[in-house]
Amino acid sequence: MRIGIIGGGAIGLLCASYLSTHHDVTVLTRRKEQAEEIRAAGIERTMNGETFRSVVDAQTGLKGTFDLLIVTVKYHQLNDVLHELSTCPRQRILFLQNGMAHLLDLKNWVSPHELFIGVVEHGAMKVSDHAVVHTGIGLIKWGAFHHEGKSDLMDELTDGPDHFEMVYTTEWEKVLEEKLLVNVCINPLTALLHVENGQLLSNASYQHMMTCVFEEAVTILGLTDKERLWAHVVSICHQTAANQSSMLQDIVKGRKTERNAITGYLLKKAQMQGIHAPYLTFFDRSLEVLEKRQTKSFE
Repeated sequence: MRIGIIGGGAIGLLCASYLSTHHDVTVLTRRKEQAEEIRAAGIERTMNGETFRSVVDAQTGLKGTFDLLIVTVKYHQLNDVLHELSTCPRQRILFLQNGMAHLLDLKNWVSPHELFIGVVEHGAMKVSDHAVVHTGIGLIKWGAFHHEGKSDLMDELTDGPDHFEMVYTTEWEKVLEEKLLVNVCINPLTALLHVENGQLLSNASYQHMMTCVFEEAVTILGLTDKERLWAHVVSICHQTAANQSSMLQDIVKGRKTERNAITGYLLKKAQMQGIHAPYLTFFDRSLEVLEKRQTKSFE
């Protein structure tokens, strides 16, 4: 397949690196400098101290058509991408955003495209315009947004490279909710406290705050089976103990976070249901302050 990866961040580079082993991949970036660097040097992916180089194409802007477009930009960048995609010929598009706020945008988006939604369970950290570290192996679970999934696309993506399995599911909304629960328990706290994921479990005070957020989030989402879900959050925290969350990386580098897609989305749902969520409110407002300061004081 000819695949276009929209976004040259950590997830975009990771997807391009792995998918290029089976497909013709082009990374679509905002900056000419990054596109030129990827074309010249390829993408370097490091995992467990071993580095792999992938040869991929790169360009700025959306030019031409693809068998599949994969959108990996963060939520606050999504509206600009949707505007550009609105003028493109009909294509299959897979969205890989954190949180669930983008679902509301896609439901209101009038377009001819076939839309798919996915959840990324991998850990990744971008170290340069053409290099990414694969910090944790997981899955990409994806499904059709508002139509039947195409069997040929399912076959093409299922037959993928090692360490990068893509699994089709009809229960993608449930998968998104459980990923959102993990994100809201880990990302805001690590960003505010400036700690690696594992410290949320090793410090009793941090873990208490995490359980308080967990209780608010499961209530807002209407999730049951809390024992299993909490065990899942703890398991992810253990598996990624040495990782810096993407939200912490954004704060350290003075970038806008995915606050609106995670805490912001949950607070909107809470308001609609008349649910009081003091911990989420505090985390959301604290992150907003840090974003406005564009702080680099942790570096």
